[in-house]
Amino acid sequence: MQTSAFKAWLQTSYLQKTGQALAAGTQISRIANCSTIEQIEGDLDEHFERDGMESILRMLTYSVPDFEKGIAPKHHIPIRGNVWNGTTTYRSAANLYRKFRIAQTGDEERAIDAILASLKLSARTERTAVQKIRTTQKRFRYMVLEQWDYRCAATNSGLMLTAAHIKPWSKSNDEERQNPFNGLCLSPLYDRAFDKGLITFGNDGKVAASAKVPVKELKLVGVSLNVQLAGLTARHHAFLDYHRSEVLVK
Repeated sequence: MQTSAFKAWLQTSYLQKTGQALAAGTQISRIANCSTIEQIEGDLDEHFERDGMESILRMLTYSVPDFEKGIAPKHHIPIRGNVWNGTTTYRSAANLYRKFRIAQTGDEERAIDAILASLKLSARTERTAVQKIRTTQKRFRYMVLEQWDYRCAATNSGLMLTAAHIKPWSKSNDEERQNPFNGLCLSPLYDRAFDKGLITFGNDGKVAASAKVPVKELKLVGVSLNVQLAGLTARHHAFLDYHRSEVLVK
């Protein structure tokens, strides 16, 4: 486990859905939980590299009905008190470490570069603008990723995730630029196709292609039209309406 880097990430980057960092005491507890898991169930980095930690997360799933049926936990971690509560705590810690590892594979700089390229900055204002954009985009990114549990809303993949603005940065006001509901967590192919207006999404999450783009070509590059986003709420709808009206190529 990359303990020092994990600790630094929790302190400086990770945000909950509320936009708040974990309390310092909770950060310490989660790191300790991960250390315990690792001592009993093996190196967490190996688990991540093997299957994205899917097997260890399944192992750390245990419910009250399981306990009532006399089903033994799949893990071997000794837990005092309610085994289902303890297992849930360890699972949350392991999932947090999964998020940390995924965050290391992100493409945050490309998103910042794209924003800067869309602006006309003088040499005098560039440094200040870059710092502001970097701070705003970092916060936006982590809140959007958290909304989708660090998985692509279209593919469920955890690789190279991008926090994509639905209503483009250049067309948004300051509040919209920071609003996590103006964002989708997407893997690279869907991010690029969405950004270019080649595809869009309905308020029900169903993908739709631009009438100007051959469906066959989208399929050849790996964009499926059978996708339906998970996790959309009514607070995403106005931004999606804008994307269908103003960004989708017509």
